[in-house]
Amino acid sequence: MIKLSIIIPYYKTLKLTEKLLETLTPQLNEEVEVFLIDDGCHEEQLNKYNNKINIIHLEENHGLSYARNRGIENAKGKYIVFVDSDDYVADDYVSTIINKINASEFDYCYFSWKMIHKKETIRILDNPPIWNLAVWNAVYKKDYVELFDEEIRFMEDVPWQIKMREKNGKKEIIDKILYYYNDGRPGSLTATGGKGE
Repeated sequence: MIKLSIIIPYYKTLKLTEKLLETLTPQLNEEVEVFLIDDGCHEEQLNKYNNKINIIHLEENHGLSYARNRGIENAKGKYIVFVDSDDYVADDYVSTIINKINASEFDYCYFSWKMIHKKETIRILDNPPIWNLAVWNAVYKKDYVELFDEEIRFMEDVPWQIKMREKNGKKEIIDKILYYYNDGRPGSLTATGGKGE
């Protein structure tokens, strides 16, 4: 039984994504699946990971919301989590999340994270404000989530998170740094104000 589906939208971050997958793929087992959605790059170098993860090549670039939605639609796990292709995860990312899934029933579960360049740690100890959230610092029950608005191509996680909060689901917290956010990467949507490379 697949307990966790990891969804990675991808766009022109090959070297960083390879580093991410070097950390992530050794953690995988029969309870976990990974979907990497190549958002119109036609990056054939990614195919060397075909025996470990599921790679979906989209014909055209549609943006993060569209790519994440294709991941959600294909996911078979009871829970899903999002990872951006230019970020990193902890060595015990998968095992910590699976242990939480095994220990309790929840609709979403936040975990702490760290900024790579600023070396700032964001501890999630209670109910974090919306500005302190992204889609990648929580685990979500698949039947709890809704699809992203594909018309929104920048800061799409904010209205999506607001929608998730308004549903008043059962919340849990993992008081541990599981995610490393690559803040300030040149060419990222955040750095360019949504314009990309």
